[in-house]
Amino acid sequence: FMQKTSKEKRSIFRRIKRQYSKGIRNIIHRKGHGVHSPYVFNFIIRVIEEKARYYAYDKIEEQYKQLKIQSKKGVVPKPQTLKYYKLLYRILNRVKPQHVLECGSDCGLVDTVFFLTNAEVQLTRVEESNYNTEIPAYYTTNPLSDLIYIHKQTHEGYKQIYNLSSSKIKETSVIIVSGIRSTKHSYTNFEEFASNKTIKVTIDIYDYAILVASPKLNKQTFKIGF
Repeated sequence: FMQKTSKEKRSIFRRIKRQYSKGIRNIIHRKGHGVHSPYVFNFIIRVIEEKARYYAYDKIEEQYKQLKIQSKKGVVPKPQTLKYYKLLYRILNRVKPQHVLECGSDCGLVDTVFFLTNAEVQLTRVEESNYNTEIPAYYTTNPLSDLIYIHKQTHEGYKQIYNLSSSKIKETSVIIVSGIRSTKHSYTNFEEFASNKTIKVTIDIYDYAILVASPKLNKQTFKIGF
């Protein structure tokens, strides 16, 4: 067997560290243990930990299977976990956004989940190559978003979104960020964005984060196992 390069060794180490960190979090931070915010505790129990079978899961599972097959053939990007898409559905079912700004894209299942939640949702997607022009243009022609969905990005993509949207967060907005630990600097940039005074609650579920803007909540960050 060929000897592994330093880069390969670092990659293996990061994967092991990641799985260990997630495992420890899943043991300690489940079922709302240690959470004293009634809003967040209810969100954990009723949304993140919800076990009910929603009718929309059938459609999500069906499309997910098709996308897994297509991704192996290189037709579409690799989807995220089925567990995540179901969680996204529960979040959207709870928040019920009407105006959504989607930054980046994946295999298409995220959009399906949005429309399963609300067939009349006003969904606007902008791609990374056009952030500097299309995000400002969006805010000049649309109401402030009920929800901003940020797909996994390059380092520069995250910076552009954060800089362009930080002043456009209304007091009832929810922001979902995917891939917050995907690069060396992504979490540091995310923390800076989450410090925005309008954002009150940050729910960090390791790979993703849910940010809630509300004048009724205290500024707090919660790390949750999922």
